Amino acid sequence: MKKTLIIGQIVILLILGVKIATIGQMFDHAGLTRKMELVRAAVASTNPQSVSAATLGEAGDDRLQKERDLFALLEKRKTELDARQESLKLEEQKLSLLKKEIQDKIDQLVIIEKRLETKLDAEKAADAKRFKDLAKIYEAAAPAKAGAMLEKLDNKTAAGIVMNMKRDKAGAILSHVNVQKVVEITKEITRNYKTVPEKQ
Repeated sequence: MKKTLIIGQIVILLILGVKIATIGQMFDHAGLTRKMELVRAAVASTNPQSVSAATLGEAGDDRLQKERDLFALLEKRKTELDARQESLKLEEQKLSLLKKEIQDKIDQLVIIEKRLETKLDAEKAADAKRFKDLAKIYEAAAPAKAGAMLEKLDNKTAAGIVMNMKRDKAGAILSHVNVQKVVEITKEITRNYKTVPEKQ
């Protein structure tokens, strides 16, 4: 059984080998036919060596020229691609530098913003303390006198002082202020103070 299987495989391999050899001869025959034509042309001419050399030389030169042209084209394309790649590298470096500069400026702006916020918070705290201190002074004064003084202040300062007074004291003082001035102070309070603190 095994011998039969091995013999069968050998027969198949031999058949395949014969077919491959036949195909190879066909290709070789085509090349041989071309060579034979060249030889016949050489023999038929008066000067067989010159015809043979010329014909073979022309065929070889033509093929060689095509290969040279193709090589030159490939070299040109490679040079163009290398130049483009170099250009892209330079652009990438420029973009990287520009990105770093922008990031540095953003970092600087963030630092400046934090400083400004700190300064603004400090100024707000100082204003709040100043308004509280002034509110105590106005509360201690007689309502008529405090009203006359409040009337002469700018609306923002007057509003800040009133917002830091106790309600009953603020009402008593505002009753001695011109009605138009009270309206202006009230508008300033509603613009700049979101919530009215509870004062007793």
